[in-house]
Amino acid sequence: MEKEQGGFVVHIYSPGNQIIQTQTNNYYGTVYQGTGQTEHNGFTDEQIAKALTACTGEGKVIDCKWKWAGAYWYLRWACKYPVDAKDFCKKIESLDLDIAAKYQCDYRNIREITTLSFMNQDATKMSKVEVSKIDEKQFAVCREVALKLAEELGKAYLPKT
Repeated sequence: MEKEQGGFVVHIYSPGNQIIQTQTNNYYGTVYQGTGQTEHNGFTDEQIAKALTACTGEGKVIDCKWKWAGAYWYLRWACKYPVDAKDFCKKIESLDLDIAAKYQCDYRNIREITTLSFMNQDATKMSKVEVSKIDEKQFAVCREVALKLAEELGKAYLPKT
C-alpha cells in the first residue's frame, strides 16, 4: 500500500501476483464510494457473487462443499473477507448467489481445511506459498479454486464491448 495525497493507493492482485487494478481510496480494505455499494478491495458484493456463481456447480471448480475452502483462502487475502471461517460462511450467505443448495458454502465442510498452514499465507502471492507434504492435495484443489476465482473477478475489469 502506498500513501497518496488524500488517501491510499490500493493494488488488487491476482493469485499470480499481477496487478488487476490500482485504485486510490480514502479508506483501506472495505471502502465505500458514492453508490453506497460495499466494496472489498475494489470488488463489489455483486461482482464477487457473480464470480462465485461462475465457479460453483456441476463441472466447475467448486463442485462440492469442502472446496469452498479455496474461495475462503482467496477472498480472505484478495478481498479482506473474514478470517474466521464461520464469519466467512455468514458473509457468503449474505450474497445473492444463484447456486443449488447442494453446492452452498457450509462451515462444517470447510472448518478443518481453513486451519491448514498454507491458509495463513497470502493467496494473491501464490508463487511464495509454502506447503507441507501432508497438505499438498488440499492445496492443489484450493489453488485451482483461487486461480479460477481470480480469473472470474478479473473479468469485472475488462472493458465492456
